[in-house]
Amino acid sequence: MPASASRSSKAVPRDADRERFEAAWDGFAAALRRRRSRVADRPDAKLTPAQYHLLSALEGGRALAVGELARAAGVSSPTATRMLDGLERDGLVTRQPAVEDRRRISVTTTGAGASALAETRARIDGIRERLFAELTPEERAQAEALLPRLAEALEQL
Repeated sequence: MPASASRSSKAVPRDADRERFEAAWDGFAAALRRRRSRVADRPDAKLTPAQYHLLSALEGGRALAVGELARAAGVSSPTATRMLDGLERDGLVTRQPAVEDRRRISVTTTGAGASALAETRARIDGIRERLFAELTPEERAQAEALLPRLAEALEQL
């Protein structure tokens, strides 16, 4: 029997703490959606958030096959391929047959791609540093405990 069918016909009162938590969760989830869907809207941003996550797997001069890159970035291979088309067109990555297996395509960043990745990482690190400085030691401890739990909850969605 579905959970909703097992409830009585009386409305269950909403707890104020639960409502505040749900509102905070919804705000957090909405911010994540906006961030993921937003094209780099800053004139100084070289990469969109999705491009950054895709390229970050190539940091340090690593070369990966498209499928490996897609898995590392958490996207499908067709999505990674479409993204790589644009990144290659913009001169940020190169694709060539892999040395060990010429049937596979190996992806690496160009100098411009490595620079864009480094600039984006520096911007993210700056935001993280500012937030760390603004939080009290108690808030930092709470964040350290809660962020892994929130990440786990997001994985379940």
